[in-house]
Amino acid sequence: MDNLTARVGWINHADTATLTALHPGPDTLGVERLQIKHVARYHEQTGPELAVRADLHAGKPVDAVVLPLVNAGPAATLRVRAAATAADLAAAPLYTYAGPGHVDDAHNYAIHLLPATVTARVWEVAVTDPDREVSRAGRLVLAPLHRFAFNFKANWGVRWEDLSEERDGAGGQMYSRAGPRRRVLSAEFGEMTRRERDKVALEIERLAGKTGDILMVARPNAPNLAHYTVWGKPVDTGGVNESRLGIFTKTFQIKERRF
Repeated sequence: MDNLTARVGWINHADTATLTALHPGPDTLGVERLQIKHVARYHEQTGPELAVRADLHAGKPVDAVVLPLVNAGPAATLRVRAAATAADLAAAPLYTYAGPGHVDDAHNYAIHLLPATVTARVWEVAVTDPDREVSRAGRLVLAPLHRFAFNFKANWGVRWEDLSEERDGAGGQMYSRAGPRRRVLSAEFGEMTRRERDKVALEIERLAGKTGDILMVARPNAPNLAHYTVWGKPVDTGGVNESRLGIFTKTFQIKERRF
């Protein structure tokens, strides 16, 4: 796949899958929590590895495997296997990966972008950090991605939104209440094709709306993918505009879901 243009995913096959925790223990929190959009309800497994098997019930295309809000560190490794059946995961996998998880302390995503689309029914995902006695994650994403024909227009960016509150007292004191911080990605695609208008931009509005999830990978070739990957909910930024005949523009803004 082209590693220069941004990619976006708005369908998460993990949400309709049957999930199984591969390291259940007495302190294991329900694996179904990986299918809840509110990442504060995280899934937890005892030990240094969090491993999950997802049965998608049919072969479905996947381009990205992401575990947002893991408690692993930068040295954590990620293992991904995919097959037609659970029995084939070891004997005849369609895809295997074992390597860096691209986890960053500031963002806490374990990310793997597949070099090409893999269509498989059963997926096994495991993130391992030997320094952890308890492993957790807030979500599982198994998503097909669209690669845009043209990248963002200039001046796209990512910022941290600070939800802290401040007020001034009558005597001149300033009172602050610390709030959570989350990233907001804002970008405009200024050269979308007619197909991208119909099959991507308008489909994201139809299916995700303002409450669904989007995974945006701004720089797929970045050495630290977490810095350029945002998973969260879209903000309504208007529809699709035809800037000139047959060329369409769309502004995306994604607010990251965090604790």
